[in-house]
Amino acid sequence: MTKKSFLPLFLLIGIGVFFSFKIIANRSNSFGGSESSAEINVTPFQAEENEKLSKNEVIMLTIMQVLKEGHYSPKELNDDFSKKVFAKYMEMTDYGKVFLLQSDIENFQKHETTIDDELLSGSTALFDEVNKVISMRMKNAEVYYKEAVNMPFTFDEKNNANTENNGDDVIELDGKKLAFCNTEAELKNRWLTSVKYRVLARLTELKEQQKTTTDEKLKVKSVDSLMKESKESVQKNLANYFKRLYKINETDRYAAYMNSICHVLDPHTDFFPPKDKQRFDEEMSGSFFGIGAVLQSEEGGCKIKQIVTGSPCWKEGKLKVNDIILKVAQGAEDPVEITGWDIEDVVSIIRGKEGSEVRLTTKHLDGNIEVIKIIRGKVETEATFAKSTIIKNNNQKIGYIMLPEFYADFQSRNGRRCAVDMEKEVEKLKKENVQGIIIDLRNNGGGSLSDVVEIGGMFIDKGPIVQVKSKDAPSQSLDDRESGTLYNGPLAILINQGSASASEILAAAMQDYKRAIILGTTSFGKGTVQRLFPLEDFYQGDPSLLPFGSIKLTLQKFYRINGGSTQLKGVTPDIMLPDMYDLVDMGERKDENSMPWDQIAKADYKLNKPSVDFNSLIESSKKRAVANESFTIITKNAKRLKQQFDDNRYSLIEKKYIEQMKETKDLAKKMEDLNKNKKVLPVSYMAVDLPNFHKDTTSTRMNDEWLKIIGKDPYVAEAANVLSDWIVADKKNTVGKQ
Repeated sequence: MTKKSFLPLFLLIGIGVFFSFKIIANRSNSFGGSESSAEINVTPFQAEENEKLSKNEVIMLTIMQVLKEGHYSPKELNDDFSKKVFAKYMEMTDYGKVFLLQSDIENFQKHETTIDDELLSGSTALFDEVNKVISMRMKNAEVYYKEAVNMPFTFDEKNNANTENNGDDVIELDGKKLAFCNTEAELKNRWLTSVKYRVLARLTELKEQQKTTTDEKLKVKSVDSLMKESKESVQKNLANYFKRLYKINETDRYAAYMNSICHVLDPHTDFFPPKDKQRFDEEMSGSFFGIGAVLQSEEGGCKIKQIVTGSPCWKEGKLKVNDIILKVAQGAEDPVEITGWDIEDVVSIIRGKEGSEVRLTTKHLDGNIEVIKIIRGKVETEATFAKSTIIKNNNQKIGYIMLPEFYADFQSRNGRRCAVDMEKEVEKLKKENVQGIIIDLRNNGGGSLSDVVEIGGMFIDKGPIVQVKSKDAPSQSLDDRESGTLYNGPLAILINQGSASASEILAAAMQDYKRAIILGTTSFGKGTVQRLFPLEDFYQGDPSLLPFGSIKLTLQKFYRINGGSTQLKGVTPDIMLPDMYDLVDMGERKDENSMPWDQIAKADYKLNKPSVDFNSLIESSKKRAVANESFTIITKNAKRLKQQFDDNRYSLIEKKYIEQMKETKDLAKKMEDLNKNKKVLPVSYMAVDLPNFHKDTTSTRMNDEWLKIIGKDPYVAEAANVLSDWIVADKKNTVGKQ
């Protein structure tokens, strides 16, 4: 046996899924790249004798006790902390600024510098006041939208400005750039403009459908008929929106308030009331049915946080991470707008009978709105595991390994572990006499820390892989302790902004050792470890108040072996390749409350001596990237995306609105056409995998599609080119030898 073969409103959406990417649970409920053994020593909260406290007050005091004594880096409760909680809570309560008035905010501001005192005493005064006012404002807003839907809208430049009660000509969709309305008349007009925008969007959709349909009945509909249909659709969707709004109970709203406090410490510390803990466990189970996307409620919308490898939407290829789902339709039926829905409700209508069609009206990050048709199906478990294939590039044989997660099933004695699977894949590639290996960690959100240490050890002789530090404790180095390597040839690792936690650990270690060349874009920047605790564990008192729920708490940070943290900065590739998100920060850095970057002493490790000059490989890659048509279009899309983030306004003049939509659609079409006509890399199965990959028609189809995707991937192609340069430059290649 070879070496390494051993053992819309936050109020509208409830809590949702708070983690920044999918993470792997283990026997001690730790997240973010570790099955951490870190424990916390927290004095349980116990009410004074004869002290009458409500359930919400007890939850608050218990959470504050845990944050104070258990969090890796607790913050001092003072006026500055209070102001941050207040700002976060107002944003969570009414992100789009369509309910509250400026006078409401000013009235709430008497609490802005006293929240710290309220938290210490257990007072829920701010929450109680906001809860009462927002309930009233929601009822007012319902009246506003019903009046707006019946207004006679015009969308042409000549008549628009001269029509009374027609709303504004431009809508701002970024709530952070809006101010709260000063009067009810202003708020009423904001709803009017919002409804006008929704009607225009639906009207243009119907007109587009009418142009492309083969149904003669649909082709003869008049503009007035289409306008009527658009208004009816908007009315129906907003009615559903408010229906779900009124379903949100006080427990959900209070959880939002508690999380505005938790998220001031860091974005990964969360409070889960009992029903959301159950939902969280379901998300962590890894069993997905329907389309295979991990959803997150964010700022009143439903965002795609992860595409599950091998799932129906992964195969279809158009749905992307960070896309916003606007509407859901069952096949050809009328779409239902899901903005503001609770995640449970969104999931319930996206899921359906296997083989049936669901249509998602999706807004991409570049602003392009697209209807994506997906055939529902069961996600094949095998698709989430490591697997490999062979790429032929410049008459050289390159191995490719995709690792979607650092998975580890600690509940089962014989459960799958990524380190064991990775060893098998490397061994198979060695038997095929590959001359280099690509490890693809793009969109890999992390997982088991022990497995990443073991995997790192496959490519170095021996030494540290990562350093871990707990609160008020010295750092510990986690080492590969076995001499020898499983594979010592040319190695490339692909990362992007979705690569987080354990992915960053592996990429950073291989970079620090100069063992591999890293390609792609700067990684997510999550260098912290969380663990989930039942909140009841930290409470002694009246059992009739239970249950409370759970708290996911940040306990540790990891550090590179060079001493620098992966927190915030992430891992910067040796070779930076153009990416859609180059000009927009989508990682940990975008949250002002993220924990800071810092460094500790570097670990004791010995640099690997590369057989080639990495600088020459980097320069050659830069020249190819500049001449690569795919990367040119990606760069244009990145600029368009940046413009969209800087100016998220849309014209409500139909002609201008269509022009705005056309610009983004044209870029997307160019990329789509390029992919259709692109030269495909020769990618093939290994003979040993054929029985498993082609065991039935479903697995055959899924794996054949996987090969096509790899063959057209410009990032994989460039990684193969870099390894080809490495192989050519390394005349004394000792690939695969011990």
